[in-house]
Amino acid sequence: MSEFSELLSQHIHNKNIKTYPLAQYCGLDRSNMYKIINGKRKPTSIEMVANMCRFMQLSPNETKEMQEAYVITLIGPENYYRRKNVKLFFEEFRLPTLSFPAAAYKAEVIPEKDDIILLNTQTEINNALLRILSLEFSREKGHIRMLIQPDYSFLIDLLISEGIGKSNVLIDHIICFDNNTDFSHGKNDYNLNCLKSILPLYGSIRNYEAFYYYDNISSKNDSFTLFPYIIITSEYACLLTADIRKGYITSTSESLEMFCGIFDDYLKKSSCLLKRIDNLLDQLDYAQNLVNVNMPGYSFQMTPCLTLFMDAYFADKYVIQDLPNRSAFIERFVDYVNNMNKNRNTSSMCSVFSLEGLLRFMETGEIGEYPPNAYNRPEMEDRVNLARQLLQACRTGNYRMLKNNIGNLDNELFLFISQTRGYLMLNSPVTHNLIYLDIEEPGLLFTFFDFCDNMDDRLFFTKEEMIEQLKMVIEKYQKK
Repeated sequence: MSEFSELLSQHIHNKNIKTYPLAQYCGLDRSNMYKIINGKRKPTSIEMVANMCRFMQLSPNETKEMQEAYVITLIGPENYYRRKNVKLFFEEFRLPTLSFPAAAYKAEVIPEKDDIILLNTQTEINNALLRILSLEFSREKGHIRMLIQPDYSFLIDLLISEGIGKSNVLIDHIICFDNNTDFSHGKNDYNLNCLKSILPLYGSIRNYEAFYYYDNISSKNDSFTLFPYIIITSEYACLLTADIRKGYITSTSESLEMFCGIFDDYLKKSSCLLKRIDNLLDQLDYAQNLVNVNMPGYSFQMTPCLTLFMDAYFADKYVIQDLPNRSAFIERFVDYVNNMNKNRNTSSMCSVFSLEGLLRFMETGEIGEYPPNAYNRPEMEDRVNLARQLLQACRTGNYRMLKNNIGNLDNELFLFISQTRGYLMLNSPVTHNLIYLDIEEPGLLFTFFDFCDNMDDRLFFTKEEMIEQLKMVIEKYQKK
């Protein structure tokens, strides 16, 4: 039996539902209803499922479970849970905006009675890491090497608190990605959760880089590996057990040299997870290279991409006068826009945005894909003009408008994805710069593309509804 048929059978049994009147209400004969109950057929539509729920007088939560079970049966549990995880990834994404002091004694030197300091509890581990990392961030030029999974939330929070906005410390972080990606039983996407954990580090610390290798994470954590995790600073090496409940610190020069050598060997065998691009001109070049590659893909951002409609006059009017390399940027920007327009008719790119994202732009004039300190907010007349051009593009081009946001407009995460290339882009509230993160890992490329390529039509306005919504927005704001 399918997940849907099992749940349907439970409700029929628990509520003593008669099959024949249920079939009649849903427009089916009795034999076809029995086939659905026994898992030999599927309901023909989500509307039929809704009719079943109404007849059985299910609660809103029960109805939601039935609809979810129907979709799982329709597309398979692995596809369903993988796509659900991506949606949660965008909805739960947040970047820190403030730095909080970790503790009053954070810069104290660790007492060195012996060459090795034993750590017998998680509290002792947390206190030790707080001290050695605080010391490293106080150095003029520091280097932190980490071989540890990012689900150790205390460590991630500590790094953000200590390193927010700083550029004096380089952090190399090696992560194990799970090569057992089976979501058929509804488990979380481990690799996607790893990415969600480290994105705040990219947004907060200027010199953080993550690298990955593959292994079966369940067997790795359950194996008899004595000290699988290590964190190395300029003065200390901290080795930890898999459950982060035991460990030790060493500070001898010989041990530090040995552990650094081992780490660097591991680093050579690992791959870059996300390639950071945070220079404005380099970002334009990178984006233009992606535009030139004509393949099916998606621009996924809640505030609509309006770059296509910005000409040289617009750029000269709103790019701030004291922007470094202003003339070069405007010249490169205009070339980029012209290239986008040249490829518009042949492009197979689909642009996804939300109604609320458009309204946010109309209210604030904030253009999410550019650093807020690089331009002045467009006047209302120019905002309306951009909305008119967006309306025209939606009539003829490949645009889809979400009824509700997927994500947070105050902490928006932008995605550009095709089957072979892609990037995440975030606006750091710490550095006030855009950060492009080129996605290097193929599993993440597939996961993001599959999500965009299979979004539920019910999340979107129809094309006709989208046109009408845009007209109403334009009419509303042209009066202001």
